[in-house]
Amino acid sequence: MGHDIKNLKEAIALLQRAWREASGFFLSIELWLMVLAAAGTVGGAWLAVLGDAWSLPVLVFAFGYIPARMVLHLKRILAWPFI
Repeated sequence: MGHDIKNLKEAIALLQRAWREASGFFLSIELWLMVLAAAGTVGGAWLAVLGDAWSLPVLVFAFGYIPARMVLHLKRILAWPFI
């Protein structure tokens, strides 16, 4: 990626700098909501295969998150922390 790393100390310093720059994204509520929606999609699909009625509310949450996210962004409640 264009970095001239010659020793372990420089590699660790680059890793720390990259983590500091990306930590706003990894600690944001939006990332964890996306992860939760993805897990809900997989879990809801699995529960539907098993014939469990709990698949309906789980899938409603997972698919309802997409338009809810758009509305929250438009109302400026959610915002990307790294822009």
